[in-house]
Amino acid sequence: MSRRLAAIATLATLSPFTAEFLLGDQYLAGPPELGRQLGMFALFVAFYGAAALLIREVTCRMGRGWPTMLVLSLAFAVFEEGLLTQTLFNPHYLGLDLLSFGYIPALGIGAPWTVYVLTLHVVWSIGTPIAIAEALFGREPWLKKVGVSLWSVAFVLGSAATFGIGYAFGGTHFIAHPAQLGTAALLVVALVVLALRAFRRLAWTSTPGNPWVAFALGLGATVAFQVVLRESEFFGPAWLVTGLMLALSVISTYVVLRMRTPAFPLAAGALLTYCGLGLQMAVKQGGVAAAEQVILTLVAVGLLVVTSRQKPSFVTV
Repeated sequence: MSRRLAAIATLATLSPFTAEFLLGDQYLAGPPELGRQLGMFALFVAFYGAAALLIREVTCRMGRGWPTMLVLSLAFAVFEEGLLTQTLFNPHYLGLDLLSFGYIPALGIGAPWTVYVLTLHVVWSIGTPIAIAEALFGREPWLKKVGVSLWSVAFVLGSAATFGIGYAFGGTHFIAHPAQLGTAALLVVALVVLALRAFRRLAWTSTPGNPWVAFALGLGATVAFQVVLRESEFFGPAWLVTGLMLALSVISTYVVLRMRTPAFPLAAGALLTYCGLGLQMAVKQGGVAAAEQVILTLVAVGLLVVTSRQKPSFVTV
């Protein structure tokens, strides 16, 4: 396999692996679950993997940097959670009570959940896998014209399947109000336009920062972000929880851009946060789930070790 194809395969699989499996949302529990989970993983490759590849490809070909990539990732997050699964608006998605905490009647959303789930996709579903893949394979474009076309088709099919599965199994065959869907669609378009037209001076740079400081920042900020929502009873009212999560996101982003920190150590810290959360969730599900999650965690840690031994590419944010 050529280096370019290896890079494509790595990012296409790492994105869904991180987004859905490492967090503990999916378990390879053995027959007959194994077949179902492998099918879901293929769907996630078509959806998450294609999105990550296309976002990265557009950014690289335009000579842009991480600000462009992260805004496109936010557009993807709104697209998924606002238009496909519609968890931003569905109060009973998968039988969960996602919106009651900090519910805003005028918008029909739960403020803490909105900030939380959109950040998950920006940081973990898209940003972290791209940073790790680029640390392994470099930052040049990977897709040719045929590849762009094929992965675009895969993304369309993956999006349609994601919507269909969410509608069928998300509970009550929910469809958001047309005003909510329209607002989400307009926001997606606005974010894409912003990503493509702004940040022109924030292109790739070869100036390295301190990798250990970046790792500590990535780990500390992501752990703090997760703790704020998961221990919300300790922090108090919903407006305070939402404000703390937003403050962590904004301040961390400012510090990272100001320090020009390397992207891979940041991603390594974020990935380890997901490893810990996944193990915590798996233990609650029983021994089989815990054992499987240990294997997934070892795979993730092994990938970080292998990547850290590569010649630094100093892909900064």
